[in-house]
This record gives sequence, C-alpha cells and structure tokens, in this order.
Amino acid sequence: MRIGLDGTATAHNSYGVNTAFRFGRFELDARARELRKDGVRIRLQGQPFEVLQRLLQQPGDMISREELRQQLWPDGTFVDFEHGLNAAVKRLRAALNDDAERPRFVETLPRRGYRFIGTVERAGLDDLSSRSDSRPNDGGALNRKRRLAVLPFASFSGDAPQEYFAEGLREEMITQLGRLGTNRLGVIARTSSSLIQRTATRIRDIGDALRADYVVEGSVRHDGDRARITVQLIESRGETQLWAESYERRLCDCFQVQSEVAAEIVRSLAVELLPVAAHVPPAGSSHADAHQAYLKGRYHWNKPADQGIKEAIAFFQRAVALDGQFAGAYAALGRAQVGAVNYQVLEARGTLADARRAATRALQLDPTSSEAHLTMAEVERILEWDWRGAEKGYRTALAFNPSSVAVHRHYGLYLAARRRVAEASASTERAYDLDPLCLEVNTNAAWVRFVARDYPPAIERCRHTLDMDASYVSARRLLAAALMAAGRVDEASAELELLAADDLDPVSLAWLAHGLATKGDRARAAGILEQLEHLARDRYVSAYHRALAHVAVGDHDRAVELLALALEQRDPAIINLGVDPRFDALSSDRRYQEMVGRLALPA
Repeated sequence: MRIGLDGTATAHNSYGVNTAFRFGRFELDARARELRKDGVRIRLQGQPFEVLQRLLQQPGDMISREELRQQLWPDGTFVDFEHGLNAAVKRLRAALNDDAERPRFVETLPRRGYRFIGTVERAGLDDLSSRSDSRPNDGGALNRKRRLAVLPFASFSGDAPQEYFAEGLREEMITQLGRLGTNRLGVIARTSSSLIQRTATRIRDIGDALRADYVVEGSVRHDGDRARITVQLIESRGETQLWAESYERRLCDCFQVQSEVAAEIVRSLAVELLPVAAHVPPAGSSHADAHQAYLKGRYHWNKPADQGIKEAIAFFQRAVALDGQFAGAYAALGRAQVGAVNYQVLEARGTLADARRAATRALQLDPTSSEAHLTMAEVERILEWDWRGAEKGYRTALAFNPSSVAVHRHYGLYLAARRRVAEASASTERAYDLDPLCLEVNTNAAWVRFVARDYPPAIERCRHTLDMDASYVSARRLLAAALMAAGRVDEASAELELLAADDLDPVSLAWLAHGLATKGDRARAAGILEQLEHLARDRYVSAYHRALAHVAVGDHDRAVELLALALEQRDPAIINLGVDPRFDALSSDRRYQEMVGRLALPA
C-alpha cells in the first residue's frame, strides 16, 4: 500500500505498472494513471480511478465493498466510507457515461460490491493503442508501424461544386499511401480523419484521438484549368512541421501530383518503399474530363450508406467511356457496383456481372489494384459461392494495400459466415483500428459477435456506435436483435419502438417485423410483412430479410420459399444462412439443411 500525491491510498496491482486495459472505446494506462476515450484523455483521478483499475483487474468477478475500503482507505484513515465509495463510483460512471440502472461497464451488487461486466482486453503498455513516448527519430520507434492520418483538404476555389476535387485528391493520396507504405505505415481511413477534424482543432489532439504519429493537411486552390496544391506533413506529438511542398499543375496532371506527394511523405518517414515504378503502374488519366468525372464519382461514393451510389456509378461509367485506359476508374466502378448490390439497391446477377467486367479490365491495366481484387473477391462470394476464390481475392487485395479498411471489413464478414470467429474478429478489429469512428465498421464488428452468439460484446459495440450517431439505423436494428437474442426483451422492445419511429428501408422493416413477432406482437409484424410484399412488386426487396420476418411469425413454408428465391437471386446476405441465429427455428427443416448444403456452408 502507498499513499498517492492526492492523498489516496493505492495498492500495487498484481499485473504491474506496465499494464494497460482496453474496454469499449476506453483504455486505461496504469503507468501514466490515465483514462482515455478514443485516444483523448478523460479527467479521472484519485478514488474513481482506483476503483476502475481494481475492477478491471478481475473483470466478471465481484469486488467487495470491504476490499475497496481497504484499498482506498487503509487502516487508520478516518473517512465516511459509505459516502466516499458511493461518490467515487458515481464519478466513475459519469466518466464512462454508464447507467446504474442499465450498466454497460460497472454493475452494482447491492450491499455487497461491484463487478465490471464489459469485455476487457489486457496488454502491456508496449501494445497499448496509444502512442509511446518515443519520438519519431528514436531507433525503437522506427521498429513499429507508424500511423498517419490525411485530413480533409481545404478548398479555396470559392466554388462549392469543386469540393469533390479536393476530397477526391485526398482519397487518392490515402490509397497511394496505403499501397506504398505496406511494411511500416498504417494509414487512417478517410471517415475517421474527417470526423475528428470537426471536434479537434489542434494537431496534437487529432493525433491523440486517432493514435496517429503523423498528420497530413493541405489545401487546393483552383484557377481555371489549373490547380495549386499545398501539402504539409506534421509530427503530431510535437506539432512540428517535417515537410511541406506546393504543386501547381493542370488538372489532367493531378494523378501525377498525388503519386509524387505520397512518395515524398513515405520517404520522409524513412519507410521502405515498394518498387513503385516496376510494380504499380499509374492508375490515372491524362484526359481532363475523365479525371473530373472520376473525382465526382469518388465524391458521391463517399456519401453515407447508399446515398449517392447510383450517381457514383454514373460518373465512373463516364470516366471509363472517356478514357478506356483509366485503371482507377474501372476499379472504382466495379467497387461501386458491388456496393449497390450489398446495399440492396440493385439486383445482384446482372450488376455483379458488370462489376466483374470492370474489375477484370482494371486488373489488365493495373494488376496491383487492391480495389479491383476486392471486387473480384466479392463477385466470387456473392455470385459464384466460390469460397476459396473469394478468400484468395481478399488476401491478394490486402497484400497490395494492408491499410484498406474495406478489405479488412469485407474479409471479416466473410470469415464470420464461415464460422472462423477468431479470424473474423481480428479482421474487423483491424478495420476498426484504421477507422475507429466509422459507423459501418463498428456495426460490422458487432455483427461478427452477433453471429458468433456472443451477445454482450455485440450489444456493447452497437451502443458504442449509437453513442456516435443515435440515428444510425443499422446499429439500432442490430442492437434490438442482439438484445432479443440475449433474452433482454424489455430493452429490445424499447429499441424496436425507436426503430418504428423512423422512415425505414425495406431491410430495416424486415428486421423490425422479426423483432415485433419475436416479442409477441404478431399483428404489427403481419402489417409490416404486407407492406414489404407490396414494395416487392415494384422494386427489389431482399428475399433473405423478408424470410427472417416470416420465420418469426411462424410461417416456415413461406420463409423457405423466400430463401430459395434469395439463392436464385444471389442475395448477398444468403452467405449468413448457416450462422444467423434468427433462423434457428428452421435448423431441423430438411429444406433449410439442403440450402445450407448447397452453399457449402458450415451447419
């Protein structure tokens, strides 16, 4: 026992001062005695910190009030123990945004003690997600993978439609950096680096939040058909500018500018480069209008969920029509077409055939295109049910760009459907590491836990996602499903009512119907099913998700019919048939078993 500077008695923990704990969005650094959320330090000192540290040492176990008294107030220390401990726990819950009635982290066991109920990962501080105190020039620091964030470029054109150019330029830089710095450089995805800039203004704060060692920021100024691009590289901890450069080019030269900037940054970080000239052919276009169309497509592609996806496809199609040698546009076109299928915007068969043609052409022009390899993997998964071919495609895509969040995310979902839970979790967590503020990435990580029937972490991840954006429907509907599967019907019902208040897409309607029927409200579920049948007469509506609702209302024959239709239509969700717990009611049905066998899925 020792007495801290704040007068609080502190026991030496059995895991040593080099212990770190991660849970949810938080991490506790025992040596620095700091609690951080998304990399940003949270004020928590003294007794509340001691309580949290002690609970984290034995997650899932009750820590008695007497044990906490002995640790916080050693013998001989006079204090109003009951009031002091209650106040410490209250301050702790406030820091964690936890609810005593519906706790995610700290559970009260009345008159006995407390228990930490969240999922905890323990690591040495060398493995802590926050950066070490080593400076970039330290020899030890160079042995670990550096992390870099590219912030949104400021556009000074005064022309709002030119915003697409600055954002497209930045995204291409992220891609180039991911491909060039495969060995020692991790590149934070655009979503997180965009969101964090809205809440943090200092470079050091941005670096802390994203765990980024370096930050790139820049600006674009247009003058007719010319663009002036200014870029600087900043070491985030010291907010020190390491390198800056300006480029003035005609718009048709901008891909060359992107390649030059990316290579210069990588050289500045002393990263071993891939032999770019030999293995990474230029993916750009010398055709100014084709280049502009490509950037407009990227701008629309980066809108949330399925917003802008049809516009993106149209612009990419225009780009390849103007320049048949434009590898990057072909790769982007294939990805957007696969995205339209995954978002249930377009039917699968014809759209995926188009995506395969686009990706094939992209790979003829640039065999190193990670984006095109991902498209081919998704086509193999959805259209052909070729699991070996799909996995080869994902792995090849990662080999060419280990910083691709999209590849890590889709590969994780594929692995989850194959019941390779540990690998699936590792892949989706890698996506999270590269894009921690992305709503879709977080929801995908929750889905992996859901289909593994590990409901508490799935629930926690969904709530974490909704903490960032309470209107994100995908996380809300998965939270309701996970709560229902965990037997927490009242909580699930509350989430379902929140869902019902929204203007829902067909997939979410089907999930709502399933949840309502599961909790016994079959009348409302039947009304939603009727609505879905009406919608399906005029547009594509996922048969897989409609089948979910029919299972819940007990109409197994109709559910099987719809699943057979989903197989025929190559519904992208059908790969989950063998692992989705909501189909358990069909597990003994011979017809269901035959479909799982046809897919060669694990039963």
